[in-house]
Amino acid sequence: MNNGIIITDIFWDRIYINIIFEGYDIENKKIYVISKKEKYEFDLEKIDANKCKLVLNITNIKDGKMFSNDNYSFKEEVDGNLKDIHITVDLAYKLEDLDRIYRYKKDNFAYTINFEVKSVEEEYFSISLKSRFLKENEEFNNYKKKKKYIKKFSVLVAKNVLNCIYKVFSAIHPKKEKHILLMSETRSPISGNLKALDERIKQRKINENYKIEYSFFKTLESKKAKMILNWIKLLWKISKQQYIFLDDYSPLFKFINLNKNTKLIQVWHAGVGFKSVGYARFGFGGPEPYNSCHRKYDYAIVGSEALIPVYQEVFGISADKILPYGLPRLDNYLDKNRMQEIKEKLYNTYSYLKENKIIIFAPTFRGRGQEKAYYPYEVLDLNKIYELCKKQGYIFIIKMHPFVRKQIIIPEEFQDRIIDFSGYSDINDLLYVADILITDYSSNIYDFSLLKKPILFYTFDLDRYQLINKVHRSLREYAPGKICMNIDELINAIENQDFEIEKLEKFVQENFNKTDKKSTDLIIDNIILKD
Repeated sequence: MNNGIIITDIFWDRIYINIIFEGYDIENKKIYVISKKEKYEFDLEKIDANKCKLVLNITNIKDGKMFSNDNYSFKEEVDGNLKDIHITVDLAYKLEDLDRIYRYKKDNFAYTINFEVKSVEEEYFSISLKSRFLKENEEFNNYKKKKKYIKKFSVLVAKNVLNCIYKVFSAIHPKKEKHILLMSETRSPISGNLKALDERIKQRKINENYKIEYSFFKTLESKKAKMILNWIKLLWKISKQQYIFLDDYSPLFKFINLNKNTKLIQVWHAGVGFKSVGYARFGFGGPEPYNSCHRKYDYAIVGSEALIPVYQEVFGISADKILPYGLPRLDNYLDKNRMQEIKEKLYNTYSYLKENKIIIFAPTFRGRGQEKAYYPYEVLDLNKIYELCKKQGYIFIIKMHPFVRKQIIIPEEFQDRIIDFSGYSDINDLLYVADILITDYSSNIYDFSLLKKPILFYTFDLDRYQLINKVHRSLREYAPGKICMNIDELINAIENQDFEIEKLEKFVQENFNKTDKKSTDLIIDNIILKD
């Protein structure tokens, strides 16, 4: 750490920011506050041994100046070089509560100060002070109508062109009764909730009276020309529909305004996890205020009433649009005959799954979004994992998130105990044969928790993930299993059967509805048939 100097606290006193620094011989240090264009140098005020403070008047940083529209970092000089000053983890969690807004000129203008955590040197954090002068609210509210607020002119053109194409297609298909589209832009082929809904529609012979259509392709993995062509074909289908059921993020709906006779229903693939998505990331790389497909949903299906506030935040829609019908794919999830059939199918194909105890390792991805998704495989010590598996009779199955394209390289000498199943389509099948699930911030805990089997959380980057990537709820408070911060803790937990299993029952009670009705039937009766 930079000669031991850290920022341990920040607090406000009207227009003064008080910043507390601690470290050896700190009173003789100079502190720099730097942006791309500006550099301020400050002496520190001594509090006591090894503790000093810096007081910044935001209306008069120096010589009557305020911070500009820029991002500022705190630096110290070490061996002639300027280095980031680290902050404590406790302060990092506090930063979101330190944002300030100063209104002026009849409240039409404002000056804001925000603090954001920055990750440096993997395990350490630093701080970014964001200073902004904001203009009239009216301009902001009307930003969609003005080209100067559109990041790229091509986005505006695409939006208008696609919307025009949709309106023409919709006019060609004025009658939309008894048409249903099942679709996804992130998953192919049909699976999960949509597959369960499709099967139930056919079981109840709804398809005899309704025209069922399908569209499944991975938009963000396509080249732009192919993506636009697929979207035009999809718009033709969409223009005919009375009901559209989709799973996961669907960017096309950012660009079009659906006909009032078409209902858009999100059957979200996740039960509940910890990572923030959608508007839960607003202000931290999440969607724009109004330019998001999530706001277009007429209804969203979630697992229980307890999850309504979570997905109200994620989708940015009102609570009355969020229907706690349960997840369709879980309708028959605990059916003993189904479980046995799937297990036998796996055992016949992969006999070693029956002959050994099974650990499923299924973490979420790292990185921002589908295009940049990755997992840091170096945190898996394959030597230690292999020795554990060999000693205790486990097979270690790796099931990466579908966004992660780079496969793990497993040395040949480990391949009898450590096996990559990332190409297997349905993780729920694998959960049936698992004895232990190891994950991190993923929503796969939702399904697996119903099996009442141990869950371990391998969260080597817990603070970094919670502070940088953001989470809905604190993992330390809500995780239904033991949290392991490094590979040794993970190995020890498995060897000693230390799973903190008592947390699991509480999680199940809080996150699942108690009802005998199938989720698929509730959707069919209350949305499609309106019984």
